[in-house]
Amino acid sequence: MNDFHSRHRSLFDPAVLETKRVLLVGAGSVGSALAMLLVRSGVEHVTIFDPDVVSASNLCRTVYVAADVGAPKVHVLAKHLRAIRESVDIDARDESLVDVDDDALSAEIERSDLVVATTDHPPTQARLGALSYHRKPAVFAGVYAEGVGGEVLWTRPDETPCYACVLGAVRGANAPPRGKTDYGVATGQLAAEPALGVDILAVTVRATKIGLALLLAPHDARFAEFVDPTRSVLLVGNRAGWIWREPFETVWARAVRKDDCVCHLAPGASTADLDLDTGDEP
Repeated sequence: MNDFHSRHRSLFDPAVLETKRVLLVGAGSVGSALAMLLVRSGVEHVTIFDPDVVSASNLCRTVYVAADVGAPKVHVLAKHLRAIRESVDIDARDESLVDVDDDALSAEIERSDLVVATTDHPPTQARLGALSYHRKPAVFAGVYAEGVGGEVLWTRPDETPCYACVLGAVRGANAPPRGKTDYGVATGQLAAEPALGVDILAVTVRATKIGLALLLAPHDARFAEFVDPTRSVLLVGNRAGWIWREPFETVWARAVRKDDCVCHLAPGASTADLDLDTGDEP
């Protein structure tokens, strides 16, 4: 499709994004919309992990449609992405990362140019943070309970604090809750929280822009301002409260590396040897 890039060709070199591969873990309300935004921007290679199937409750705030109910999310998402651009290369994996060992997951990270973690499973987010930090840039997106806001955390090897450094350090005790644990310590899964699709998208579009900037900034200085390593956490407010004085306010925050964090461990360390923070509040 020769004119696919006609509306954004002057904004960046499309050839750069067409060579990039994104590893996306989580194809729910954030991940599914983020994948479509990446493909519409010109990313042509995406690997997607998610073990879940589409349910009727997903339809109000994801890209899925009624005909998708009961089918694996990754496969129907791949279908929707190919409907946008036939040439897109989608590697759809309907499996949980719990069943993927460190060596295999590290190999997936190594063959990617960007890792995007949008799961509702804090241990998986932390594991992706640990394994990606010394290897590739990564974006971690999450929406707070009832969609009052959310956070986008990004990392770049050896330039920013890692996921574990930031987790719990920036938000503090008075922050909006992330959500309640659904299945207890057996899985650490977070319950699905009520939130409007528009509030989820407000966080998603910012996570996508940061992801695109991480891919493009090494080739185009215009994108460097979005990935300044002195501030690597974006707190997105949909309502006034906490640190947001007005609705729709966003605040950049900065964190520092912890002395005993994964940032300082050898790149080949196994996550079995790490005390991964599962995201519970301190």
